Amino acid sequence: MSVRKWDGAARRSVDWDGLRRDPELWYNDGNCLVHLYEQGQSRRGPAFKIPMDALLQTNCRPLLDRFLAASPGSSPSSQCSSDDSYFGQSMERVYELYIPAPANVDRGEAFLYHTATRNFFAWIFGKSLVGVHLGGALVGLLNSMNEFRSPGEDNVQGIIDYMDEEGYADMRNAPDHALAILYFAEHFRFRDLWIDAFAHCTGMNERLIVSPGFEFIARTTRALVTRSRFEMDMRLDQCGERLSSFLSDDLADSHLGLSSAARAHLDKFRSFLQSYYVAKFGYYPPACENGRAAFPKHIYAQMCSEFHKLYEYVVDNSRNVGDTLPLAHSGGVCVLQNVQAFDQRHKYQPLEHPFPLLPETEDNSKPPANKRFSLIFKADKMKPDPRLVTLAHLVKATNVQDQSLLESTLVRAYRGFEKDCVFYPTKDRNEKLSQTDARKVRWILVYTILQTLLSATLAPEEVRDTHNVPYNICVLTAGCPPWKERPYETLLRTQTDQMKLDFQAAMPQSPTDSEPFSPSEIKPDIDYFAITHARQDSETLLSSTSSRKGTVRRALSTLGNMPELRHPKPQRASYHEILVHGYGNGTNNVCITARPATTSPEDLPRKVSSDSGSSSMEDLSSRWSNTSFGGADSPTTSASNSRRGSDASVEASKKSIKNFLDRPMSALGLARTPSSVYSESVYSEDPLQPDPLQVKKTEQDFMKVTTEVKVEYEENDEPIGNIHVAF
Repeated sequence: MSVRKWDGAARRSVDWDGLRRDPELWYNDGNCLVHLYEQGQSRRGPAFKIPMDALLQTNCRPLLDRFLAASPGSSPSSQCSSDDSYFGQSMERVYELYIPAPANVDRGEAFLYHTATRNFFAWIFGKSLVGVHLGGALVGLLNSMNEFRSPGEDNVQGIIDYMDEEGYADMRNAPDHALAILYFAEHFRFRDLWIDAFAHCTGMNERLIVSPGFEFIARTTRALVTRSRFEMDMRLDQCGERLSSFLSDDLADSHLGLSSAARAHLDKFRSFLQSYYVAKFGYYPPACENGRAAFPKHIYAQMCSEFHKLYEYVVDNSRNVGDTLPLAHSGGVCVLQNVQAFDQRHKYQPLEHPFPLLPETEDNSKPPANKRFSLIFKADKMKPDPRLVTLAHLVKATNVQDQSLLESTLVRAYRGFEKDCVFYPTKDRNEKLSQTDARKVRWILVYTILQTLLSATLAPEEVRDTHNVPYNICVLTAGCPPWKERPYETLLRTQTDQMKLDFQAAMPQSPTDSEPFSPSEIKPDIDYFAITHARQDSETLLSSTSSRKGTVRRALSTLGNMPELRHPKPQRASYHEILVHGYGNGTNNVCITARPATTSPEDLPRKVSSDSGSSSMEDLSSRWSNTSFGGADSPTTSASNSRRGSDASVEASKKSIKNFLDRPMSALGLARTPSSVYSESVYSEDPLQPDPLQVKKTEQDFMKVTTEVKVEYEENDEPIGNIHVAF
């Protein structure tokens, strides 16, 4: 916990450790010794030596009643019955004050308590405060003043005067002071003082984090400061963008309805302003900082001052916002409607006087007839120049009587611009405009530019010091402060209670404080336990992998013991067959079996032997079905075993084949033979079923169905082996 001494006049802080004997509070001619311990509890000498008169003049009666040591044989109440008794005895004896810390407090809390006591005496004698942060020292001082001074004293005004004298109230370019005043005002709910400090903190937002008092500010307040700075920067950028073109977008046709002549005069007035500021600054718009669109602060301030004087030069101070519309403003360009629409669009506070002074209209009525001829010969000599008359009317419609306004270069240049408009008017008839409407158009631009500049420069009313501030303080205070005002007396605490709060704030609890204490252990450079655990984990992993491998092997071995499926070997004839279409081979009955068109050789349910050169349908059917001669499943009829046959038998055979082809087919391409289709013949017998699949373990000359299974093992994303199994 670091304690610093805050020198307000020098705007600096230094480390401080002078509680044992403070040289600033040690007066050689003092007659009151102040001890920071209980009487008789320490041999340490006094910490301060001060005059008793100062305590009497500041009405510190409660302090003397509590801590003034009694002389032998008397009590403090009897000796200190009145302030006169103090004053009368102050030159005759030495007084001693024993101000101990509260009981049952640790060393840090006692140190903060004595620091607050020291600050109370520093306030009495006009010395600098000490503390962890300046805001906490100010809060503790007001609490001590309320506790140690007599009732009825204006302690708030006393501490305000003290801050002014010591320089703490000057927050310009001083982050420590601004944060201290902000903390102090927020603690006791002083609204005006809070807004004053808030504006300075917003302007110095990027510098606050290095200040010792920043971490003691409430999070809500810190968020408000950051948000206010962000909003202010955005607003300044927008003002710079609008002023770069003198509000060409805000006063475009979509927002300001003007005739072509009025629009031309508005552009002419913009060109005049552009030329004026180019001559003044050397270029316009001025150079911006850090690539931003906002103008530098001094440029905003200078332009605002000039436009404010120009506004005062032509404003009509006799008419306010709520007044009825003057007759002179009823025709032509409507000033009030346009300026109010601009204020509402940008949420600006309307100016008190929204109307300009307008020149008088010339009386164009003809003189009476009886005087017309009497003046006909002198008309040319007596008639003044109409341009001088118009200029006189324009000058009259100003606040020229205020000579201070003519000190502004912009006001003088504006007078020259109006003179040029009168003596050198435009020759285009479409751009002819009356001087009244021309003044209205110029007023609208002056009013809107001034409102824009005020939003970029105007500080809140609560801010006291606005001059010589190098940063922007044009903050918006809507919704601020984040609390409601209340009597500060309800927020006062005793010095003991404040000491406890300050100690908790100065010594925040770290996340490890809430965890139970665990003894520290000394570990070698190489963690052998970690290696052992890793080795055990590796063995466990290998054992689990081996168990998985064994399970797979047992499953594969079970698959390997399964019998293989084989089709029976087809029977080969001992002779070569001679096939004749329609007659078979001469020995077996003709058996013609149709197969679906989608059946291909690859789809056949078995492999045809290479020894047989026959691929006829009869051979395929006979080998799969093993039907006997003249079986009932055959759809054909044979008259005899002889090769001879009549035409009738041939026709019958063709008809039988046709009927067979018209029958529904099975999935294997063989015809179904329901019992109701064919009549029983003499050759009918029970059909023979195909032989069942045989189970054999030999592989010679048999069709073999194989399936390959590949099993791979991986450990730590690396293959460790594979197994190929065929069954």
